Amino acid sequence: MIPAVPIQSIDLSFLGIHDVTVCVKRDDLVDPVISGNKLYKLKYHLDAFKQLNKHTLITFGGAYSNHLHATAYAGKTLGFNTVGCIRAEAHELKNLTPTLKDCVAWGMQLEPMSRSEYKLKQNSLTAQAIEHKYPETYWVPEGGAGELGVKGAELMLAGVDQTPYDVILLACGTGTTLAGVIRASLENVNIIGVPVLKGSKWMQQEVEQYLSAEYSNWQLAYDYHFSGYGKWQPELIEFMKQVKAQSNLELDPIYTGKAFYGLVDLIKKQIIKKGSRVLFIHTGGLQGFRSETF
Repeated sequence: MIPAVPIQSIDLSFLGIHDVTVCVKRDDLVDPVISGNKLYKLKYHLDAFKQLNKHTLITFGGAYSNHLHATAYAGKTLGFNTVGCIRAEAHELKNLTPTLKDCVAWGMQLEPMSRSEYKLKQNSLTAQAIEHKYPETYWVPEGGAGELGVKGAELMLAGVDQTPYDVILLACGTGTTLAGVIRASLENVNIIGVPVLKGSKWMQQEVEQYLSAEYSNWQLAYDYHFSGYGKWQPELIEFMKQVKAQSNLELDPIYTGKAFYGLVDLIKKQIIKKGSRVLFIHTGGLQGFRSETF
């Protein structure tokens, strides 16, 4: 059972915003380690893994992957083997990020995959070779994607009274969480996803594959990637510092910082209209920013 999390009201008057109400669903507090959307997206994958009586869970991610971090911790806690297919050359794994150091400490085996092979994921020759190394494998898509991940993401709105809100906004990496939130949303609530990757027009189709035609209450805001995944500028860091100091809300520059910056900008541009009531979903990811100092 995934525990309930608080919804925090945020005063954005220090940013010159007085006519839009903003609340934050603090899914970063859902678990001390597996925070944010990762616990939700892993839930049904882990159920299937157990039901199929598999021995090794294999998945994909990069150097700062919240998904890898959550999967490795779940393996340690629940007692199963985990393998991470890492988007990196072998020599790049000689100097691990704090994220990957945690994964190794929790027992995850790291397997490098070149960028070209990584694009092919489970269909690559590298993935096939990796599968042969480990017994009774179960593959989880990158980011916990797939129908089971979307089904899990629907739980992010379970128990949430949506009637006070006009807009729900969240960060997007693969579109899985966004698809689940859309499926669980009320039709009169506008859902806005903020992709954190550059050149993410593909996400529209990625999300649509999980939706029936009746879902038309959503959109993507593409302009807040800050040059690409895992990239950011001083402007974003200063914005995050200001939000933390004034609102006691900690964000990360990979996901939630970009999305919250996008939220404020959309309000200032009146794309989110005056008088709107917004629910921002904090999708976690704070562990990925430990190498920087506020």
